[in-house]
Amino acid sequence: MGDIAAQTAEADLFGRVEARGIEAIPAAERHGAPRDLAFLWAGAFVNYASLFTASLLTTYYGLGVWDGLVATALGTAAAALILGLLSNTGPRSGLPQIVFTRGIFGFRGSYLGAGLTLFLATGWFAVDCVIAAQAGAQLFGGGNRWLTFGLVLVIAAISVGVAVFGHQTIKVLEAYGAVAFAVLSAALFLSLAPQFNWAQGAVVTGSNYAGAFVLGFMTCFALVASWYPFASDYSRYLPAASSTRSVTLWPVVGIAVPMILLGLFGLLLPTIDAKLAADQGVLAVISAHAPTWVAIPFFLFIVVGEIWANYLDVYTAGLVTLAMGIKLQRWQTALGCGLLGTGLATYAVLVSDFHIAYEDFLILTYLWAPAWAAVVLLSFFVFEHKARPALALSAWLAGTASSLLFVNYANLFGNLVAKPTFFNDPLIAGLHGADFSGLVSVGVAAAVYWSGRQWGRA
Repeated sequence: MGDIAAQTAEADLFGRVEARGIEAIPAAERHGAPRDLAFLWAGAFVNYASLFTASLLTTYYGLGVWDGLVATALGTAAAALILGLLSNTGPRSGLPQIVFTRGIFGFRGSYLGAGLTLFLATGWFAVDCVIAAQAGAQLFGGGNRWLTFGLVLVIAAISVGVAVFGHQTIKVLEAYGAVAFAVLSAALFLSLAPQFNWAQGAVVTGSNYAGAFVLGFMTCFALVASWYPFASDYSRYLPAASSTRSVTLWPVVGIAVPMILLGLFGLLLPTIDAKLAADQGVLAVISAHAPTWVAIPFFLFIVVGEIWANYLDVYTAGLVTLAMGIKLQRWQTALGCGLLGTGLATYAVLVSDFHIAYEDFLILTYLWAPAWAAVVLLSFFVFEHKARPALALSAWLAGTASSLLFVNYANLFGNLVAKPTFFNDPLIAGLHGADFSGLVSVGVAAAVYWSGRQWGRA
């Protein structure tokens, strides 16, 4: 038995192509502890994307530093708790997240979630490539689009090349890379601290302020929620007897701590030069105001950090593609999804306004992912896997459909030259720009599924 365990454990080693695809991880190959999830998820959030997301709150939404930090912390913690709960499906089943949901939505019903998750994975791949390329372009003096495009291609190739190795390689690189980036971020923060306007308050007031706060909360919520369909992909190697509380809370720690710390950094950066931040982004603020000795290494580590994040994107995209019935090896599907993500990144660099495209992407995320998570969690924790696929799918779709009434479409299509009108403009105006669509989707999906299961018991 010892020889068998040793051989099967080699399926998930650093520097080797992972042997497992979408099948359940056998007990002999289970290893690690729930606290490992904190380091893995910290690796996913200790990067420029976290800083950039929080910077939107002061740069574009009109919040101040400290109320912006409250919105960032609350949105992050709420979403991270849901992700932590979802992570428990990994140790219990040994399955990737989307494959696990076959028992909830049915085999065919899970294809919808798989397709949307593929959109998330390739979308995040594109976002991370663009962020890394923009940081690399700063090293060469600015934001030339063709230079940024060339860097996108290089970064995408490196990301795919490493991602094919799989789970253990990702886990090791994420953990050590997160520590290195955190140290460098702290050095940059200290060098810029005297220039920050720590007391900057909100520039919006009254009901508009409430709307901006909700929008900031949901933006940070959406950043974390975009990882929901990935959750058990990175917990499925844990032993089946892992503590539910630990599996839930360690991802919360790993996500919330870097988001709050880097979020504060992102909120403060626009206070140095608000016009430059609004016109060119906070990377330009760093380039213009930070000492060269720390700015250059920081930009280099943004590039590396986004590549680390891309490991997770491409890895899950490969698993999801396998779950959709495409008969290729996981590394081959990872390569294909990386190519698709590169195409989206090219569009973001050469055609679109990136910060608006990024906001659009986050909004599209929480139209469906929170409702999906609500149904999965109720089925797993409350109704003990007793399948009702038609009801589960109906509840998810009902939550998603109802959320469409509350979307701030003007914000979603803010990059259009001609500003169209939308059917819910009076409602959004009454809410002063607040976008409650993600929260509505959770509530409706949970209510429909819960009531349907209770009615079925009667």
